[in-house]
Amino acid sequence: MHFDLHLRRTVRDQIADLAVQMAAWAQHDPISTEERRRMVEAITTFKHTTRAEGLFVAGVDGSGDFPGLTYGDSYVYLSLASGVLYGSDVLSGLKEERTDTGALVEFTWLSSRSTQCREAMFETFNRLAGLPMEEVITQSDYRSLKAGRFAPEALRASLIVPPAHDGANIGIQLRTTAELGVALRLIESVPMGSLVLFDGTFALPFVQREEQSLFFEHLRRYCCVRARARGVIFAALSKSHGLPTNLRIENAAQERMGLSNPEHWYLRIPDRQRDGWTFLPEDGPRIPPVGAVSYLVRLHGKTPIMRLDLDETYWREQICRETSEGTLVNEAKLFGTLDYASHDQRCFGYPYPIKAAHDRASLTEAERLTFRKQVIEAAVAAGMRRSIFKNPSSLTGHAK
Repeated sequence: MHFDLHLRRTVRDQIADLAVQMAAWAQHDPISTEERRRMVEAITTFKHTTRAEGLFVAGVDGSGDFPGLTYGDSYVYLSLASGVLYGSDVLSGLKEERTDTGALVEFTWLSSRSTQCREAMFETFNRLAGLPMEEVITQSDYRSLKAGRFAPEALRASLIVPPAHDGANIGIQLRTTAELGVALRLIESVPMGSLVLFDGTFALPFVQREEQSLFFEHLRRYCCVRARARGVIFAALSKSHGLPTNLRIENAAQERMGLSNPEHWYLRIPDRQRDGWTFLPEDGPRIPPVGAVSYLVRLHGKTPIMRLDLDETYWREQICRETSEGTLVNEAKLFGTLDYASHDQRCFGYPYPIKAAHDRASLTEAERLTFRKQVIEAAVAAGMRRSIFKNPSSLTGHAK
């Protein structure tokens, strides 16, 4: 870093111009007065929930090393995901329950040869999902949502697999598949009525394309199918709602509730096709995602507005009712469960099961180094030369 850059007039002028643009955009109102009125009226409160019986809430999160090691044209990736289950307890609020779903650890070796890379990724997907890819693609409802109705074989053949060196995109696929693999194992094992949460959204990036797709899109929807079959609530909670800041959602909640720092409220984001209106601009983000229902929720005044995504089929069958009153009762129960799981002092206002899963899935630098050393030692024992292995960060001067 050249520490004199901030002193240059050209840099200061750029910053000033940028600030003017940002300020002008912040004052821009992307919705009409009528849309804003309907948005305010759609905000609903729910009771602070401190006592509950028979509740089970699971959390899932993942991480990894993408990649952890390189040698020649080859890369070694590490995927890690963890899942935990907590039950309601009169004394402690949340009590961890025993499950057979622990940490999922997977090493993937990829070379620059596209055939090997693709086959290795598919083998990894099978292990992370815990069942064959063909079964996931066939039994998922992703095909019914996709723009083109292709046979499972065609969808498998057209799955997008980045080249081995593309750590960013490889990492997204491996980490997400690992997380969903743990979520699926929980869905299949937790008591009926449990809530299984992961940190993210129900977005399907390639659902509008006729043929190409990502395997985790199929797996995400397969989790929805299995959750419905087992009577489990499968949901995604994101700390970033992804909506334009100039929608002024915080102000709308203040106006609705008459409080300066309102909490314990939610707002279902309307869908133009389903509800006939929306407050999102035409060129804004696609929320809710295809096949999903999205809510904004504020659990505590000191935590941000978060976004909750649910499977639309589940929502229609279990949440939505013919009368608005019936729907409100079911929504209040759902958000009460979410609120109850968010009372742990270690992350007050955010569901602790996700935080617990995150802590267990997070890799420290020491752990990363240990995994790398284990791989290298095993490779040397198998006859490879120690000197050919490199830390990817060191190749670009970023290693500490």
